[in-house]
Amino acid sequence: MHDELNKIPGTTPDFRTELAEKLADLVPEAVADGKIDTKKLEELLNGDAADTRERFGLFWPGKKRALRAAQEPTTATLVPDKENSKDWDTTQNVFIEGDNLEVLKILQRHYHGKIKMIYIDPPYNTGKDFVYPDNYQEGLKSYLEFTKQVDEGGKKISTNSDQAGRYHSNWLNMMYPRLKLARNLLTDDGVIFISIDDHEVDNLKKLGNEVFGEGNFAGQIIWKNSSKNDQDYVSVQHEYFLVWVRSKNFNKGQWVEHKEGLDAIYKKFDELHRKYGTDWDTIHAEALKWFGGFNESNPIYASKHYSWMDEKGVYSPQNIAGPNYGQYRYDVIHPVTNKPVKEPASGWRYPEPTMLKRIEQGLVKFGKDETTVPNNKVYLRDNETQSLTSIKFKDGRVSSNALKTLLGGSYFTNPKNVDLLAQFIQAVGVSGDDIVLDFFSGSATTAHAVMQLNAQDGQSRRHIQVQLPEPLDEKDEAHKAGFRTIADISRKRISLAAGKIREDYRENLENRGVSIDLGFRSFRLADTNFAKWRLTSDVAETELEQHLLSLRESADDQASQEALLTELLLKRGYSLTEQVDVFDVAGLEIHGVKDDEGDYGLLAYLNEHQKPSLEGLRALVDAAEAQIVILEDAFQGDDQLKTNLAQLCKSKGIELWTA
Repeated sequence: MHDELNKIPGTTPDFRTELAEKLADLVPEAVADGKIDTKKLEELLNGDAADTRERFGLFWPGKKRALRAAQEPTTATLVPDKENSKDWDTTQNVFIEGDNLEVLKILQRHYHGKIKMIYIDPPYNTGKDFVYPDNYQEGLKSYLEFTKQVDEGGKKISTNSDQAGRYHSNWLNMMYPRLKLARNLLTDDGVIFISIDDHEVDNLKKLGNEVFGEGNFAGQIIWKNSSKNDQDYVSVQHEYFLVWVRSKNFNKGQWVEHKEGLDAIYKKFDELHRKYGTDWDTIHAEALKWFGGFNESNPIYASKHYSWMDEKGVYSPQNIAGPNYGQYRYDVIHPVTNKPVKEPASGWRYPEPTMLKRIEQGLVKFGKDETTVPNNKVYLRDNETQSLTSIKFKDGRVSSNALKTLLGGSYFTNPKNVDLLAQFIQAVGVSGDDIVLDFFSGSATTAHAVMQLNAQDGQSRRHIQVQLPEPLDEKDEAHKAGFRTIADISRKRISLAAGKIREDYRENLENRGVSIDLGFRSFRLADTNFAKWRLTSDVAETELEQHLLSLRESADDQASQEALLTELLLKRGYSLTEQVDVFDVAGLEIHGVKDDEGDYGLLAYLNEHQKPSLEGLRALVDAAEAQIVILEDAFQGDDQLKTNLAQLCKSKGIELWTA
């Protein structure tokens, strides 16, 4: 019987075991007696292995412990929170309330290699406290104590005052395991953006290079977001975005962004055209004055060289000289003086037939007479994009004021800019139904940016948000407004942003082929619903007897069937947005999960209080397409019934899983 039964694993993957298996497959000669022979690996890598006595890298107290935190499996699960969700039945977006270290482990089984872009804005190491459960051996327990989901046994909260020891180490210990897990989730061509300021930018770059590979560093973007003048030495008016790709072998870059301010430029030239007609010189003079009214931080200023206009549109006169000296030499006749114009020192860019055709098409700008070298006309409409640039000008007050207006109060400080994140998402090629993950969600700017961008360009990108339910101080304005945690603010912002997007992009949304997804499924991090999976190796002797007694029943009596199904699906590698139907099969309440073909690839029976009959199980097997999941408790100790079900499944080629 046991050969036909599959046991659903109680924990997330053990990454150390998986790594050892991969090494055994790649270099079987490095395996001795079932263990990896590190000395043999060194011999095989002779010449490529580093001298362990002198190594280059970032080292700090607690690094090995932080690495183990990333590798340690968890029994934690996610519990559906429909009350705080929006459009549960149709949405493909997800919001998770919980400690992101545990959540990232839970996401590994299904979302491994499926996230196209990650953006995070982690707590900055400013000398103030940052609140995160900080006990790697009992991470879930610490989180449950922190959120008062279990009896409080002393909060294990990470504080990082600059007066405390290991100031940088504490921050790195918080970040390291999370980045290790995050890398696993990225697609081969995936990208990660990380916001940071001067306190840790140098350490973050070294840490990121270690996790993602120095060769996969894509660049550093400076965001000038303020004009404050309040420092004793250098007034800091910027933050950073550090960017890595999962692999440059798969992501070749070529990232482009739309130039900003183009609508205003086109509008101004239309006004000048209506006013001055075809007096192109006057239009040019007025355009120069207009461009001169902007400082270099305004995106319009970057396009100031597009100051000319003709019947075809706005253009910039650009060099027409050949790239190679003396490549093309011939006479070009000035259209007014009928004399050969001055030739560029290196000759012309085009062969004579091409040049004559361009002149005929009005694509060459001549001077007033033949003494001036002509120029190419390069039209703005043909150059509305540029490479993703390393300096961004966005006033941080704009973001703060926009969020204040949306939420109805100043409930969140220093939010990121929605338009800027949308610009990054689009520039790096996130499109279709690609997934964007933010596991330090904060005010949920990333979710807002994804939804807004979808409304603008008709795509269906999805987002996953993870936020610790950090409690708000009773004196905080957000607390007075009814919010209790940062996660509450995050969810509210997503809902309000969805409403604003419906208003702002009404015409776009009416013309979409498919409806836009502005909802989200909400989940909460919790301990497993299965008692048999809760035991850890360091369980106290006094707790062991109680644990053994609890194993009489597999599932928690208090857990809903929906919560049990969510956990089982996660551990079987399903997503958080599966379409689940509930229906009757021979008197049994069955949960069905559809596969890509629209068939019920998995049927689950989760009622431990109703023992199924053999006839009912036979009907269940007949209705199944591929897999059946059933609770051990549902058999109520009837091993013969379990054996019969296993044989029925085997005869029909159905996988049987128990939990």
